Amino acid sequence: MRIKTKFIISLVLLVLLPAIFTLFITNNFLSENFDFVHFFDTYYDIFDNFSNVSDEFEAYVNPHTENPEFFLSDQFKTEVIDQFSSTFLIVEVSENNRIHFTTFVDEIENLNFLERYLFRSLEQSQPNIQYSLKHHHYVLSDTRTIDVRVKIDSTRLEVAYQVFEKVFFILYGTLNLILLAVLLSWISNPIKRSIKKLTFTTNEIKRGNLTAKLEYDEEDDFQELAESIESMRSSLEASVQKQQVLELEKKELIANISHDLRTPITSIRGYVQGLKDGVARTNETRKEYLETIESKTYMIESLLNDLFEITRYDTNTIKLNMQIVNLRDFLTDCVDELESDVKKIGGKLSLHYIIKETHIKVDPEKLMRVFINAIENSIKYRSTSPLEIVILANQDDDGVFINISDNGIGVSESELPRIFERFYRSDKSRNLDIKGSGIGLSICREIISSHGGKIWATGNDSHGLTISIRLKAYNESN
Repeated sequence: MRIKTKFIISLVLLVLLPAIFTLFITNNFLSENFDFVHFFDTYYDIFDNFSNVSDEFEAYVNPHTENPEFFLSDQFKTEVIDQFSSTFLIVEVSENNRIHFTTFVDEIENLNFLERYLFRSLEQSQPNIQYSLKHHHYVLSDTRTIDVRVKIDSTRLEVAYQVFEKVFFILYGTLNLILLAVLLSWISNPIKRSIKKLTFTTNEIKRGNLTAKLEYDEEDDFQELAESIESMRSSLEASVQKQQVLELEKKELIANISHDLRTPITSIRGYVQGLKDGVARTNETRKEYLETIESKTYMIESLLNDLFEITRYDTNTIKLNMQIVNLRDFLTDCVDELESDVKKIGGKLSLHYIIKETHIKVDPEKLMRVFINAIENSIKYRSTSPLEIVILANQDDDGVFINISDNGIGVSESELPRIFERFYRSDKSRNLDIKGSGIGLSICREIISSHGGKIWATGNDSHGLTISIRLKAYNESN
């Protein structure tokens, strides 16, 4: 429950419950249910029943008016004490104006400690006043007079009222304090519990424990904060995991490139030493040595370019220079640039463009890099048969897709999902001792993803590999 809702409910209860408490008091609820508080019980009874007491006493006295001496008997005393004894009600019998009997006693019974203390402290400051509620006067045959009176002790009644008032406010204040404590506990305990959960998770994050998932099932004002903290924790955990993966990849990259650089450098050193020692005595041999050295330097340059390229993507320094280009013209340029490399190894590169004129919004240089990497992979992983590479372009409602298919050694089904991972090299390439850093296709994935497209790989009928690329077609409404 929202804290605001709890505060509204609390304010309503703080107003409503004391009002109900007051209503109960004014309707004699406490007199009936809290009779352990003497003045709650007696004060209400006397104050509400003056007329009833008068009628009852009148009904008791009337049968004995013909025999007034009955009021001097012990039976009368006993019955009066049983029926009309009260803290504030006094039955008094006088004979010849001298008190013969009275129910008045100095000590009030049944008072609890608080009532007794308050009553005694207030009684001393009140005047002693009594007034008659009923008075019967009888003259006997022997001229004696008998007076029977029912009196109200107004002094005690006033003191009782003041005691009642103080006891009421003590109970009223106590009730409000209890109510306030309960409401504060109802509001604060969930807040403390929520803060404790949030603090625990943030402290765990501070200590570097990013696996401490925040389990928060409270529907309150902290829920959004808890979701933000959990989202932050998840992002940090994913970022750390990604960083750890990158660190491993970088280590693997250094190991792979170190291994791959060692071979051409060793080869270059050997051929240079051969030239220095005069092993290559003829022009043809020297030319062969120099061509070998040149090819090894190209290999080193390719490895360093791959390293530089992947570093730029890692540091997010790569920026796209988006342009609107004609897809057919772009693919034709790709074929023109890469065809010579394929022909050098006796292969064939062809383009099948089976859609109408279509434009795409891309960075031509970066997209060309994708085709260069894909074609180089096809050359690198060719089979013993003459290499054939086909680029096919088509279009559907989702945009344009381009397939780059070859008839090389292919990739097993289990390895297809992994070939776009950084530094991944299939078992076949290792068995064939094919050199490479294993980051070419991962660069392709980064480039296509940055264009909002998709790239994936499948096997084909020629037992080779097909790289599929999907991009959005450009129109003026884009």
